[in-house]
Amino acid sequence: QNEEQRLFQFLNGLDEIYASQRSQILLMTPLPSVESVCSMLQQEELQRQVLEDTHIHLESSALLSRNVETKGGAVQCSVCGHKGHSKEKCWQIIGYPSWHPKSRK
Repeated sequence: QNEEQRLFQFLNGLDEIYASQRSQILLMTPLPSVESVCSMLQQEELQRQVLEDTHIHLESSALLSRNVETKGGAVQCSVCGHKGHSKEKCWQIIGYPSWHPKSRK
């Protein structure tokens, strides 16, 4: 009885991010100990971190790949002859950024 009270108090104190785990734990028969639940939640947190790290790595790889394609790929400006941009993005046509020495002040 005391162990169940501890478990309920522990589960009630969890953030909403653990709502689905809380529901699953409450459906278990018999109810696990607080220590077992802590272990389960630690595993869940590790899996979330791994997934988040993988997602960040994939996003970084995609950005790097896209950057490599545009910088060293087949795109070459027909106006200035530089590689890495098309004439639609050529500064000679659209204007140089304010920090560039060739910008009109």
